[in-house]
Amino acid sequence: MPFLSRPASRWTALTLLWALVGTVLWLTAVQGFLVALNPFCHLKRPGIAHLTVVTVDPNPDSQLTDYVTVKEGDDDRTLSLPKAEARSLRAEDEVWILDTWYSDGLRPTEFRLTPLRVLLEYPALLLLPAAFGLWRVRRARVAAEAEPPPPIRRTFTDDFHLRAQRFAKPEEELPKPPPPTNG
Repeated sequence: MPFLSRPASRWTALTLLWALVGTVLWLTAVQGFLVALNPFCHLKRPGIAHLTVVTVDPNPDSQLTDYVTVKEGDDDRTLSLPKAEARSLRAEDEVWILDTWYSDGLRPTEFRLTPLRVLLEYPALLLLPAAFGLWRVRRARVAAEAEPPPPIRRTFTDDFHLRAQRFAKPEEELPKPPPPTNG
């Protein structure tokens, strides 16, 4: 019996998946609320870039970010990364950078690309596996509630009568056909 065909496991999975959907919607609403209330915030195009670090400089105006100068192709670009991520970088390092979808001057606008950071910055991406999970639970429920196939009818044969015919009187033999003639 598959795991999701049991009602208790189906309800547990549904509860967890809907809790995930609720959490994602809550995080998205909070992010939208913070963006709407910040007068210095503006939307920008999110992106991913593979860059080469040139220098790492402290930001005296912020306790959260440091400046990192990188080379993108032939152009130099200054990033605002969190201090912990900036300290781990050295000159000539090649890194993948995730650009956020908004800039507000209070928090970093770029981060090192990691799966956790992608999920924190874009929590709506978690709705895809949640939708897949809800679809699987629904499909398992339909399969579990479907009428079972009719039982296979088995017929047992009794060979007693076949064995008893060994002792029966032989039936009259039919005459044998004549042998073929050559000629």
